[in-house]
Amino acid sequence: MQTRSLLTGIVIVLTAVCLVIGAATGHDDTGLPRPDLRRSGPTLNVVATLEHYGSIAKIIGGDRVKVSVIVKGSQNPHTVAVKPSYSVLFNKADLLVANGQLIELGWLDVALISARNARIQEGHPGFVNCSIGVDIIPYSADEIEGTPFFILNLGVGGTLKLGNHHYWLDPGNTAIIGRNIAEKLAEVDLPNAAYYRGNEEHYAMHLGEKLKEWDKLMEPFRGMQLVSYHRSWNYLLRRHGLKVFDYIEPKETLPPSAAYMASLVDRMKRSGIKVILAETYQNRSIIDEIARQTGAKALVLPSSVSEDQGIKTVFEFFDRIYAELVPALRAAKTSS
Repeated sequence: MQTRSLLTGIVIVLTAVCLVIGAATGHDDTGLPRPDLRRSGPTLNVVATLEHYGSIAKIIGGDRVKVSVIVKGSQNPHTVAVKPSYSVLFNKADLLVANGQLIELGWLDVALISARNARIQEGHPGFVNCSIGVDIIPYSADEIEGTPFFILNLGVGGTLKLGNHHYWLDPGNTAIIGRNIAEKLAEVDLPNAAYYRGNEEHYAMHLGEKLKEWDKLMEPFRGMQLVSYHRSWNYLLRRHGLKVFDYIEPKETLPPSAAYMASLVDRMKRSGIKVILAETYQNRSIIDEIARQTGAKALVLPSSVSEDQGIKTVFEFFDRIYAELVPALRAAKTSS
């Protein structure tokens, strides 16, 4: 009888040890929490302004969060109209994950006022500013003065100095975004703080491995110049030592005039610029016309995680970007 009790005790202890080890290593090699570790119970309502941030919140939050997204990755984030449904989501949110560099200017403040949820207002525990810790690229006066973005910002009492809000397109900043989300999740849900931080650590480790891979792919193209439609790709290009020859938009979000396009085409021809970067939501006819006249390769790329475009995670997103960007740069370098 004593022997049976002893064996039973040993089995219980070994089972508990196995469960602890399993919980500590409950991820696969994709950086995602393992689905077999899902558990029932109350979850946090997380609302992300952009789908890109929402995808990261899903990884960090795992089964402890329910993530809703306002702006899909396939949408133009600069042209969002306020909908009543946004306020409903914000009213029920425990955490709001936002850009922090005013990409939501013009609609987020309006929706938050209608929601009347103090805990997710900026400066409160439920507000995540994903840009904290990022080396933000400032806009020059020439890039933004007179644009709708600049005028609207002044209208709400904003500063004259604004930062480029497309920082998520540097894959290195993905680690900072993940850390900011994890810290806020841990703050508003203290009992699960270790879980969130564990997910973030595993995510950052996997991202570090991918960064080495992506950086190696881009190393041969340092110093190359290309044309960008919008000022979206500045962070990615800065990371890899590439330079923007010029932009199709003379100022942020303003379409080019015929005279400006003619000048850009002429300068591209004389300088031998062979690659154009643009987002899927930009004016395709303008892109194609400039490419036709210059002989440049037009790369129309997704600018965010987008389930509509078959991209579910940040790892899939950057794999897609480099899979298209590297061959185009290689071809341009060979032909120069």
